[in-house]
Amino acid sequence: MLALTRDQESRLVAEAKANPAAFGDLYEYYLPKMYRFAYYRTGNKHEAEDVVAQTFLQAIEALPKYEERGYSLGCWLYKIAGNLIRTRQRSRSREIPRFEDVSEADWDASIELLPEQISLQQILHTLPDDQQQVLVLRYVQDLSIKEVAQIMDRSEGAVKQLAFRGLQNMRERMNCLEKQ
Repeated sequence: MLALTRDQESRLVAEAKANPAAFGDLYEYYLPKMYRFAYYRTGNKHEAEDVVAQTFLQAIEALPKYEERGYSLGCWLYKIAGNLIRTRQRSRSREIPRFEDVSEADWDASIELLPEQISLQQILHTLPDDQQQVLVLRYVQDLSIKEVAQIMDRSEGAVKQLAFRGLQNMRERMNCLEKQ
């Protein structure tokens, strides 16, 4: 499935509300997107898989109460996944994750990382959680400022500021590494 229009997604959501088995098309569409988001945020394929599984489980359980408010179902799923990741991060120490190699056998082979990207991933994980989330949603997931603001319950201006600070912090940390 290449892309869903708003109408197609609305129809699929209505079908899934009436019959949870119809959620399959939405699951197939959003699975690689959710996995990529979870992987970039956690740095671990097994944890990313757990987050994705929990995200879809919570979504299916809450789907009867879901209301479309001018944003895609994806925004709602990103919000669920982001909350799960934040809860997991709070429950353990703030260590820098070691990113694993991702093989083509994994869910989304397009996230396979080069060595340069791995160091960027490690630097990303030294940023405050909100800055990490904005940068991943905006530049990895390629969501609009408006969508990111909705997912994070922030104003568009706050999202722009978080992105600016996140990029600035990444640049400073990269410069420090280059000087070492």
